[in-house]
Amino acid sequence: MRRGYIHFILTAAAAVGSVIGSAAQHLDTTYYDFPLRDVAGYYSANFGEMRPNHFHSGTDIKTDGVEGKPVVAAADGYVSRIFFSPWGYGMALYIAHPNGTTTVYGHLSRFRKDIADYVWQQRHSQRKNRVDLYCKAGMFPVKRGEQIALSGNTGSSGGPHLHFEIRDSRTQKTLNVIQQGVLKPKDDIAPLMMKLHYVEVDTVRNTPLHSALRTYTLKKDPNSASGSAYALTQETPVRVGRRGYFIIEVSDRKNDCTNTYGVYRITERLDDRPIFEYRNDGFPFDFSRYCNSVSYYPIQRSSRNEAIRLTHLEGGTSYFYTVIENRALISAAEGEQHTVTIEAADDCGNVSTLTFPIEGKPDSECFVGHIDPESDIIRRGSDFTSRVDSIFSVTIPRGALYESIVSDIAREDVRPHADTTVKVLSPAYRVLDKRTPLHKSITVTFAAPVEKSLQAHTTMAAVAGDGSLSYVGGNYSEGHLTAQTSTLGTYCLAADVAPPTISPAFKDGEDCSTRRTISFRIADNFSGIATYTASIDGRWVAVNYSPKHARATIDIDAEGITGGTTHAVSFTLTDNCGNRTVWKGSIVR
Repeated sequence: MRRGYIHFILTAAAAVGSVIGSAAQHLDTTYYDFPLRDVAGYYSANFGEMRPNHFHSGTDIKTDGVEGKPVVAAADGYVSRIFFSPWGYGMALYIAHPNGTTTVYGHLSRFRKDIADYVWQQRHSQRKNRVDLYCKAGMFPVKRGEQIALSGNTGSSGGPHLHFEIRDSRTQKTLNVIQQGVLKPKDDIAPLMMKLHYVEVDTVRNTPLHSALRTYTLKKDPNSASGSAYALTQETPVRVGRRGYFIIEVSDRKNDCTNTYGVYRITERLDDRPIFEYRNDGFPFDFSRYCNSVSYYPIQRSSRNEAIRLTHLEGGTSYFYTVIENRALISAAEGEQHTVTIEAADDCGNVSTLTFPIEGKPDSECFVGHIDPESDIIRRGSDFTSRVDSIFSVTIPRGALYESIVSDIAREDVRPHADTTVKVLSPAYRVLDKRTPLHKSITVTFAAPVEKSLQAHTTMAAVAGDGSLSYVGGNYSEGHLTAQTSTLGTYCLAADVAPPTISPAFKDGEDCSTRRTISFRIADNFSGIATYTASIDGRWVAVNYSPKHARATIDIDAEGITGGTTHAVSFTLTDNCGNRTVWKGSIVR
């Protein structure tokens, strides 16, 4: 193979030297106990997996498909925070430890009795169904291995499991506990390498333009003794241009599980010279959304695999890169040949390797970008406002984009449609490409007259390619609706005119003396449930709401509803567009 000098491309705004961003805080693996009892010890998700617009901040431990497994304190300490909500972590406990870390236990079904009693008292004293409580050191001390809760499936959980984290207590940086050996899943399976993609880059008007993907299929290298070496299915080198980068699609597995997992580390070498390394030892929560720049978002948004972009976007962060030489952009002169090696490592130390040749192609075959001279450029480092017509405008703040891009904000041809419960109030407007990620929210404004009866129920809706609508949000006032959105796409103005529905799971006036609880099935047609509140005999009572089961439950036993008499029950429900439903009835107990 003929080798020539490889040219690394420097750009004034994007040159990034070697950095150390995500150096891990060292954890003493003997300090922590396994946080569950009576489970097989399998995992459904690992730390750092790329989720829609965020990295997964913990490790999900399976509870064998059931709720109610004993959850124990991983180390001595005290309960510093208690979270109780139908969304997010659901029922969760935070335990602060003397060594400067905090452990987090999410999606629980039941707290230890003294903790549960305190939450009950706080919910009633605050008259809130959802509470986030911070506790002093002496309130709920715990010992390592002491049971603190039962596992569950509360909040934004897709099935019974325990979400477990270890954080730095001072910074709240969450840490990779499998990679550090605190949790030790059985895993001798190297990451799977699915596809390789190549993208060329050109700069026009100080704006980076990216070519269409060139995709290469991979195969296990038959000459590899380890079985973890990969090669291209094609025999010829990958032809590269003046400037470009690779994207690797990868996934990981663990023994005895069908789940897919994220990878811990990706490295790239050029002729044995390290030019790129991504790894995720941990991150502060305000860095979580940078997953959109680490990944290749157009693939990542719809794939179960991880699509790692082997370069650094100008508006990204160097935090997750331990090596990034000149953004890892590769260029080769015509006929020059080099060798690229990409390694993928999981959190248990298993490594897969892809090695392949590249060859420079003639300038005449390199990607050349084009921007219409009349097109506006949205500069990443500046605020940008665009008014399409008298109805629609959008403001994109500085830092919302990872790269400067050509503006593409216009009225869309798609015709929004909905059922009779949602009224379309404006044309549809396209804001850039939905495959472009945002790091922070943009502001969308509709200036359109809306009849008075609909104003309180007016919102911004996202419009899919087939014209169907989904709720976004916003408030209509004085002829304008302003809304924030953290995703790009097509939007219109709409009004949700249907109230939510309430269906009691008992008969009005029913004798409930043998029941511990009463429940309601609740639903909404469009915008979703915003608030829920109930009273019995005019007294506020706590409601436990499970969105995934569309059910709201009142513990009438715990509320002390007795006396063998008729009790008046009232349940009020509002959706996110201000529609309200009140159910009134009675029970006998």
